[in-house]
Amino acid sequence: MPPLGHFVADIGRYDTVYLGMPIWGMTAPPVIRSFLRAHNLSGKVVIPFITHGGYGLGNSIDVLRAHMPGADLRPAFSMEADQERKTLEQVSSWLVEN
Repeated sequence: MPPLGHFVADIGRYDTVYLGMPIWGMTAPPVIRSFLRAHNLSGKVVIPFITHGGYGLGNSIDVLRAHMPGADLRPAFSMEADQERKTLEQVSSWLVEN
């Protein structure tokens, strides 16, 4: 796992953590695993938001669950990466037209 350059100074003061990540190779990226190993999220609500390239979440939720014992893992919000671009393009076109 890659070493972290930064840590959340006092993660204990947070009740809810929004955890954002892309899917890499059908799983959570190594840096997320490093983050979870370095921060105790037990007793916290964790809400993932995830982008992927069209193949879905793979085993990422299982990886998160395994690295966050005692956390209340909520259902993830996920979006295919191309949908973000398409949405931005559609909104931008609409704004130009109106």
